[in-house]
Amino acid sequence: MYEVVLLRHGETLGYDGDHGLTPRGEEQARARGKALAAEIAPGARVLMPHARTSRATATAVTLRAALVAEGVDESVLGELYAEPHFDNLRFSLDGEVVDTSVAVAARLALPEGHDDDWVREYDRFDSDYREVAAAGGPIEFWVHEPTVYFEPPQLAVLRTWLGIEALGARLRDAGAELALVCTHSAPMRAFAATTFGVDLGEPENLEPIRIRVEEGVDDCTARVDYRDRTVTTRIPQPPAWIDRAWLDSYGR
Repeated sequence: MYEVVLLRHGETLGYDGDHGLTPRGEEQARARGKALAAEIAPGARVLMPHARTSRATATAVTLRAALVAEGVDESVLGELYAEPHFDNLRFSLDGEVVDTSVAVAARLALPEGHDDDWVREYDRFDSDYREVAAAGGPIEFWVHEPTVYFEPPQLAVLRTWLGIEALGARLRDAGAELALVCTHSAPMRAFAATTFGVDLGEPENLEPIRIRVEEGVDDCTARVDYRDRTVTTRIPQPPAWIDRAWLDSYGR
């Protein structure tokens, strides 16, 4: 048995680039750290992977510091490390898979009247890049509308599950049973929608999705708790039309 807690990053300085956290975002991470510290048994080891963006990294740094400040022995907290399986929503830009913050920076650098296919699609996703993004509007569009250049929601879900599954061996090697993962709203929202069969809207900053995994001989089952909902499911494996080798090496 092991547990993985997915946490959305704290409030960020903006979505028009790869930005860090606002002071409020830092406080959100400290508050979640205080709450989580009360749940961690003395001496229990914890792993702390995170997505590779500045806002996810800053959230993980502040969360770890808050755990230590609340009395969690620093020696039981694993070092922070980036895990691409928990990355933000990705975008295909000129054939290269990039974070959406890279895509929006490229979009904003273009002159007026630029009309490439990817530009039109990004503008359907979000033509504001600030307030709309902060309110979660682009993610609602992405979850419900087919796109060509954005990573599909189901692919974000599968690589999140692969990251959760891979944590089992890493936790065993570290003598740990808990991983706190700082990630993003897009994969979390798609993960919840496929798990519970309904789109539950945007996760709040630092809102958790808890996954308790029981490893079996042939497969793994997971209990997923989110808000007032609980479901037990088998960890899904990529279907035949997904390139498993590419997905296993996601972002590397």
